[in-house]
Amino acid sequence: MHPLSGRRHLHRSVGVLCAAVVLAACSSSSDRGRTDEKSEPGISAAPTMLSTVGARFPLDAYDATQEESAALQQGQGVLISRCMERFGFRYSLPSRPAATAGRTNARIFGVVDANEAARYGYSTPEDTQPPGRTSQSLTASEEIALHGAPDLKPGDMPMSQAEAEKKGGGKQRINGKAVPVGGCGREAFLKLYAPEPNAVDAMYVFNLKSQAESRAREDSRTRKVNKSWSGCMARKGHTVSDPMNATTELGLSDDALTSPAAITAAKADVACKKEVGLVGVYFAVQSAYQQRQIDKNAETLDLAKKQLKDRLKLAASLIAAP
Repeated sequence: MHPLSGRRHLHRSVGVLCAAVVLAACSSSSDRGRTDEKSEPGISAAPTMLSTVGARFPLDAYDATQEESAALQQGQGVLISRCMERFGFRYSLPSRPAATAGRTNARIFGVVDANEAARYGYSTPEDTQPPGRTSQSLTASEEIALHGAPDLKPGDMPMSQAEAEKKGGGKQRINGKAVPVGGCGREAFLKLYAPEPNAVDAMYVFNLKSQAESRAREDSRTRKVNKSWSGCMARKGHTVSDPMNATTELGLSDDALTSPAAITAAKADVACKKEVGLVGVYFAVQSAYQQRQIDKNAETLDLAKKQLKDRLKLAASLIAAP
């Protein structure tokens, strides 16, 4: 389903609009029409790594940190609340469990910490946190104010706040005021992430990371270390071939990730990753593909970094405002 294809879907995801709404990507002329080279990028000797907590990848320099993402979420919530107030409604974003401090990239290569494996199995410390506040019940008018018309199509959505202001609001009116196209959720997103038409796609850096990860998973050096890890796991009684898909291959359901069987397998998983040096190889290979993305897309990434700084300043001002 397209992230903007349904009003009910938007309602469920309004708390993460910054990660769900796709804008037109802003690409430089040097970015367009180029594809990744078929050759594998060179890497230096893989580092000896037993943990990924706090590990920094090349593209992280262009992305929001956990703390910055929380600030952006909070700033977006302020914008939504202000917009809803224009129509006479009180609304605040549902809260999400706070990210555990200092755990950036902790599970980017699956379970890698022996103590966590022994305690949580294939689950994570974050999964033990109490859930955040759920969405409040909305009246029909509040639904329209928050999400806009129920029959909106992705093509109807303005792609920048400048475009939205130029076109004016939608056909729906509440208390004599036109509701923004896409509602207050869309307006808040555009004000924070796409005030002008040159806004870089909010998912741009994430997508580059995903592309680098996909290429890294097919790299011969990754496949080689996976085979070594699989052999190690087999010697410990576990038939698995992909470290990033271990729970599925082991037949562990989501409610069994902390079961005795899961803990036994997770402990073996970590031990085998250590034995074959998997974390260091994964880190080196994925970093190389990310650096290739940076070299190819430097102009757009520089713009993305600047725009991130701008929206962080805006978020800070919104949070500080009385």
